[in-house]
Amino acid sequence: MCTFALLLACGGPTGASTENASETSAASTDATAATSEAASTDETTGAGQTSTSDATTGTSTDTTTSTSTTAEPTSGETPLTTDATTTDGDSTITTTGDTTGAPTQPVTQAWWVDGNSLQIRVIQQDDDAGLCRGFILEALANGGFDDPKYEPVEQPDEWGVRVVFVHQDLGDCFDPYLFFRKDPAYADSATGTVTFHDVDQDGRPASVDLEITGLYTPAAPWVPDEDLFAAAGVTVETG
Repeated sequence: MCTFALLLACGGPTGASTENASETSAASTDATAATSEAASTDETTGAGQTSTSDATTGTSTDTTTSTSTTAEPTSGETPLTTDATTTDGDSTITTTGDTTGAPTQPVTQAWWVDGNSLQIRVIQQDDDAGLCRGFILEALANGGFDDPKYEPVEQPDEWGVRVVFVHQDLGDCFDPYLFFRKDPAYADSATGTVTFHDVDQDGRPASVDLEITGLYTPAAPWVPDEDLFAAAGVTVETG
């Protein structure tokens, strides 16, 4: 009995101490786990996540705004270029030629005149020079006349130069029939070339190029010593 009592007396504190130590260790382990989990959760979903999300969101917003401003200019915005070709967003506008509709000076016209002989009469109005210029070709096969003083002019063999003239009636320049009533000055001689384009089977051109220099006797102040009659691609119209 005594020995049993001593064992009980000695074993009681040891058991209690062990139980208490186990409880303390378990509590410590739970606290550590809780603390570790909380810390891990805070680190993952707290400041770290917020920092990463903010950085991503900020970058995305800045990039989107910048791209939108560059790629899609609003209407009314000044075109990117102001040369002959201008670009506004996805559209390209090309500007060519004279937008006023005014003809380029000097203006040249040509007509077919079929009378005693078949003629091409070409008249040019030059407001800057204050002159109306005239040039007449005749078809030799139809009884046309090739004036010897204009023989230096090079033209198709079937044609001859009838007359080269200038006058100063700008108000009624394009009259291919009554030019001789406008007190014209006729060239004493002339040199140059006449080129036909798109000639038909009868030898008639659809258009002509001219580069004729006429030499004049200045009988009046407006009459030049020398005058150049130049034009390209002049359509010959029916008179």
